[in-house]
Amino acid sequence: MQHIIELSTLQSLWTCFVLSFAAASISFTITQTELFVPVRNLANKIGHMTGYLFHCFYCMSHWVVLAGVIIYRPVIISCGNKYIDLAISTFFTITLTTFTNGFMFRSFLSAMAKKMKEKEIKAMMDNTK
Repeated sequence: MQHIIELSTLQSLWTCFVLSFAAASISFTITQTELFVPVRNLANKIGHMTGYLFHCFYCMSHWVVLAGVIIYRPVIISCGNKYIDLAISTFFTITLTTFTNGFMFRSFLSAMAKKMKEKEIKAMMDNTK
């Protein structure tokens, strides 16, 4: 049987997809939730750029992807040079993560807009009483 794509490549693609979703979730959680406010405050005290990193989910996702690629070493395409292969996998995964971050941020904005409308309606209802 002839294979269009090798099993190891499929496994690497799967690893990149999983890493992209995990990186988006981890970076969004670290940079946007109340749970990590003390960590973000500490990062601000360390330095301006470190503080910025812990407030920007797009920036943080790059570092999370880099760590994931270093740990799991997925190789989507191979040129024979391990570092170039991992760089390609890293940028591929970062691109997937960016799309995921976009969807997550869009959902976040929609949820915030809904919450604001509910708050406005509640305030209007309280004023009419």
